[in-house]
Amino acid sequence: MKPWTAVVRRYPHFDPVISADDAYKIATDPSSVAKHSFYPFLKYDEGWTSFAKKGLPGRRKDRPIRYAARLDSCIFSYYRHLLSQPYETQLQNEGLSGSVIAYRRVTKTGGKGGKSNVEFALSAVEAVRSYNNCCTLALDISSFFESLDHRRLRSIWADLIGASRLPDDHFKVFEAITRYAYVELEDAYERLGFYGEKKDRRGKTRPGYLKSMKEMPVQLCDGKTFRSKIASDGGLKSIINVNTEGKGVPQGAPLSDLLANAYLLEFDKFVRDLCASVGGTYFRYSDDILIIAPVDIDLALSLETDVRAAIGGLGQGLVIKEEKSAIHQFEQSGGHQIVRVVKAFDKDGRLMSRKPFEYLGFRYDGNSIYIRDKTMSNLHRKIASVCRASAIRMAKRFQGKTADEILELADLESLIQAFGTVEDFRSKSSDYRAWTFTTYAKRASRAMGVLGTPISRQVGGLRNSIRKRLAYELQRVIA
Repeated sequence: MKPWTAVVRRYPHFDPVISADDAYKIATDPSSVAKHSFYPFLKYDEGWTSFAKKGLPGRRKDRPIRYAARLDSCIFSYYRHLLSQPYETQLQNEGLSGSVIAYRRVTKTGGKGGKSNVEFALSAVEAVRSYNNCCTLALDISSFFESLDHRRLRSIWADLIGASRLPDDHFKVFEAITRYAYVELEDAYERLGFYGEKKDRRGKTRPGYLKSMKEMPVQLCDGKTFRSKIASDGGLKSIINVNTEGKGVPQGAPLSDLLANAYLLEFDKFVRDLCASVGGTYFRYSDDILIIAPVDIDLALSLETDVRAAIGGLGQGLVIKEEKSAIHQFEQSGGHQIVRVVKAFDKDGRLMSRKPFEYLGFRYDGNSIYIRDKTMSNLHRKIASVCRASAIRMAKRFQGKTADEILELADLESLIQAFGTVEDFRSKSSDYRAWTFTTYAKRASRAMGVLGTPISRQVGGLRNSIRKRLAYELQRVIA
């Protein structure tokens, strides 16, 4: 395993920026960690609208994301490093290295680089195809990170480091990640004068950020201001919240993902043995469970019952969502497989007669692999949103001109660049921030070979789609 290095981020937070060397010295010194005062996490909700058929409203979904102060994040990262070594040894000893695939570096065949969800999805499809006739069980754990029991986590943590009780430094980090404090991002910015009432382009007053993210100070406030306006020693009501539920870790913290994986080790061992008993294959990507086995429908339903029963005991406090579970049957027919849905529910809990087999953002129809419909729908929603914003800006800039005239003046290439092929991508491919949807899709298509041929067609008309959408939005704005 590679040695740990401190990476100090420059996002806005309560603490000052320190050097990577200083962060390393503090994070790796148990006495300094044991005395360290952790800042509250900053919390926001990552929201999206779920895929829905045309004409129907999608259901709004929100995932709470909490991110730590810079030095705190380095400390969490270092203790993740300490715990990951014994956890990886456990996985190796139990033969689970290829089954538990999220939040870990799983080396590609040949040892060049790590696998991504593209390779994991391909492995699942290849397993389905290798059995010819089989069933798949796709199950989803409800509120995974928010449901981890603290007492059990403490015991798991101690087991990983081979101790009967946590040393002072480990206990300090354990408390910071379980009984964590957090502040709502907008509340913090409002208290510090970065969020409030502002006028929009139509002259209407609405709440919003008073500074752009680029203008936001890296250290949001000094210690005195933090105490008076956030912790509120100066008479204002504190806006710091504390998790006193006895369960849950903050999704987004560097240590939470490893704790979530370790929490399910006994469950993973149970499902491994269950799959082995029927000659099947097991994958778990965070809260997504996938079992592929050469069994008939009756045995597949029995396996589902066993897994649901096991999660309650071996994954204390966890439950599997009924509405996000699905069982499919695959039968070999000539050169492809026929796919039938055995059991699946819609968002209202009703049985579905049709539901594609999907895994990690991809769909397999028994013959080929596609990017799933929900992902493509979300892409076109994002294109519509970006084109709408661009049309509003350009209409304001080129007042008096027609929509067609503005379209001719538009920097269409810059807009396409946000979604299309990245120039000189080969030199940037290791940096995921340089990726666009098209580069991701092309990479997926190449990795999946003949099976992924349709993926290129799915994004083939993206340039034309963006131009048409921009023209449509310009016509709407001008009208």
